[in-house]
Amino acid sequence: MKNFFKAAAIAFFCISSFGCAKRETPADAGAKNGTLLVGNSADPATLDPSLTTGLNEFKILCALFEGLVCADTKTLEILPAAAESWSFDGSSYTFKIRKSAKWSDGEKLKASDFVFAFKRILNPKVGAEYAHFLFPIKNAKSFFEGKTKDLGAKAIDGETLKIELERPCPHFLSLLYHNAFFPLPEHILKKFGAEDKREGSWVRPENMVSNGAFTLKKWSVNGKVRVEKNPLYWDAENVLLNAVEFYPISNINTEDRAFRAGQLHITDSVAASRMDAIKRDMAKNLKIGDMLGVYYYAINTARPPLNDPKVRKALAMSINRKAIISNFLKAEQKPATTFVPPNASKGYACPISIKEDIKEARKLLADAGYPDGKGFPEITITYNTSEQHRPIAEAIQAQWKEALNIKVELFNLSWPAYLAARRQGDFFITRASWVADYASPESFLEMFSSKSPLNHSGWKNKNFDNLTASAMTNDAKVSNEKFSLAEKLIIEEVPIIPIYFYSRVFLMDERVKNWHLNPLDYHNFKGVHFEGESEND
Repeated sequence: MKNFFKAAAIAFFCISSFGCAKRETPADAGAKNGTLLVGNSADPATLDPSLTTGLNEFKILCALFEGLVCADTKTLEILPAAAESWSFDGSSYTFKIRKSAKWSDGEKLKASDFVFAFKRILNPKVGAEYAHFLFPIKNAKSFFEGKTKDLGAKAIDGETLKIELERPCPHFLSLLYHNAFFPLPEHILKKFGAEDKREGSWVRPENMVSNGAFTLKKWSVNGKVRVEKNPLYWDAENVLLNAVEFYPISNINTEDRAFRAGQLHITDSVAASRMDAIKRDMAKNLKIGDMLGVYYYAINTARPPLNDPKVRKALAMSINRKAIISNFLKAEQKPATTFVPPNASKGYACPISIKEDIKEARKLLADAGYPDGKGFPEITITYNTSEQHRPIAEAIQAQWKEALNIKVELFNLSWPAYLAARRQGDFFITRASWVADYASPESFLEMFSSKSPLNHSGWKNKNFDNLTASAMTNDAKVSNEKFSLAEKLIIEEVPIIPIYFYSRVFLMDERVKNWHLNPLDYHNFKGVHFEGESEND
């Protein structure tokens, strides 16, 4: 890995009397043999579909597994995937599994593999943070709480899956291409004792069996994850890549150098310090698009002095978001003074927003017992190691010192340690982000319910829970109204501090074709190819 990312010492070699020849880079070789090289920010904490929570893991899982449906990577239109068709009678869906769908070991994909996966993620012993995603299924919440064993998802036969809904859920099909709904090979998990616990041996390359367009061939810590085309995939003829390699480059500047040295085809992000130069010299490689995502700080509301809403509000009001964007990001991001992005749903808007007002922030801090910051205990901002997160944390550290006269320390952790700290509440303030799993305010707000395992702030509000629950209706106007009132409570009590709304910003080799920008950054790698391989763009 170290040698892979070391910039080439010699770009050209010369042979006496024969002139100079360009050295073939990994990106050149990949374009020839159909191997896509992708920057992916961090090592995956796991590749178990029931347990992952990060976008970097989701990208890999979308190559390895396939749900009942997928989405068009350009329009996000719902398309058939493992299920060739479905029907809806107003309260339940019936899916027909493809007869040609198989696991990568040749075993037939069955409707019961989905039921097995659903029951596993809802098993409290597994400790899946996305278990709540399945709560629209009838009895799923009661199943999770141990009150029933009767789940509203049943295999009618080997190729027929029926899912009854607990409540109206107009976006239910959009949920189904999330990894929480991916099927699991029951025969493999039972073989490795992972059917009812967090057992990781089944996801090792030598053991993993999957049903997607690719299979796992290599996964090494601090090294690449390599997936290769699955010849048993039902739609293998439309998988035009032979392999995809994901590189966990957490240092954004290292990733930039790797791209320029021909070691990547697609980056995860772009170094803000390089943005002006890239816009000038590499405009054809720069891709910028809207994204349904927000960068924010989660606050541990159980830890003094952060258990006081006045303190939390003072912190939120004294951040200069525009300065952070213009000085450190430089890629058309927008200041976030609400949590839900404005384009999350047609007709949706939060009735209030965070005001950037240093004078009012100082008054709030004084009212909380810390005039001019006196007596305010030292707190920390925790973030996962990244050249992008550190300057933002340093900027906010300086802004709070100048505006409120308080001292804040910075604490960086590796990706796995950072995730563990968040789950355990071992932080004062932590860097966080959320990219929608589907286009709805619910995708952003649901995780702040009292019982959500993704609610790392520890904030609880019964009124919020009631509003989000009553927002689950097929009436879009009522739904938007309820969700907006729920978000209003978040803005008032500040368990989190929104900082900016994401733009999807990355560099891409011009030879890569059929890779589309979309607001959810969703890709299943089907149809992606290199220039000259196909004309079916």
